[in-house]
Amino acid sequence: MKRLYLNLVLLAVLAGLGVAIWLAQEEKEKGPPLTALSQDQVTHISIAHPDQPAIELEKIEGQWRLVSPVKAIADKYEVNGILALATLEIGKQLDGATNLSELGLKPPKYSVTLDDVRIDLGGTEPIKFRRYVSTGGKVGLVPDPPSAALDADYSDLVAKQIVPEGREITRISLPALTLEKADGGAWKAAEAPDAKASDLSALAESWRTAKAMWNAAEPAEGSSGDAITLVLDDGEQIDLVVAARDPQLILSRPALGMRYTLSKALTETLLQLPAQAPEADGESLAEEAPEAETQQ
Repeated sequence: MKRLYLNLVLLAVLAGLGVAIWLAQEEKEKGPPLTALSQDQVTHISIAHPDQPAIELEKIEGQWRLVSPVKAIADKYEVNGILALATLEIGKQLDGATNLSELGLKPPKYSVTLDDVRIDLGGTEPIKFRRYVSTGGKVGLVPDPPSAALDADYSDLVAKQIVPEGREITRISLPALTLEKADGGAWKAAEAPDAKASDLSALAESWRTAKAMWNAAEPAEGSSGDAITLVLDDGEQIDLVVAARDPQLILSRPALGMRYTLSKALTETLLQLPAQAPEADGESLAEEAPEAETQQ
């Protein structure tokens, strides 16, 4: 029994030593940051994929914008994922004799340029799935960066909020209803003259804050469906197409070549006024009351 106990203790000690050695090796693999840039100082991003138009982003007055191949407000969270490349730690550096072709770096799978610092990204190694990178004469392995923000489909980089933050809407044209914002700020709808002001305002506010769960590229065949037009306070016009209502609400934005996918629950709050509850008929209730008393 004592021998068994001692064996168990030895096994536990050996396991602990193994973990310690593994952690020490991991610690040794830590290296310098991929670039000398800080994320805050970057003002221009370029993403290049073979045989695809370059994706260009610029920081303008503190806000990131897509400037090519389309012009749009960029999703700040997706952009932050790209900027994280600047300070990624090189887990393992490789010597200059490394065959870049075997690592998928000659030519690279794709390249990202932060200001004037180019980063080539290649294939991944099979054990920890880290990606091979090359920049400034350094070749190494880094944690695989987020693919959605860096692939050739720029739609993920378009802001998920349909109406840019801080902007107001002055006109909303829906399939069966048009809302106009009067000079005093109240909303009117010619097709619904008896609609409550609160319901009109709620519908407009739903559009102002509407946000997609995710974006996707417009399919090659395009989208067909009911047309929607939003006019903003500076005259900018956002044209949308209701591509689907089920299982999710999908709004196509042809000018940007992409689609927003929103929760199905927003179908009613964005495309129509709230259903009005039927008013109680006071006269009928008064007439029924005597009958009820008679029957008693």
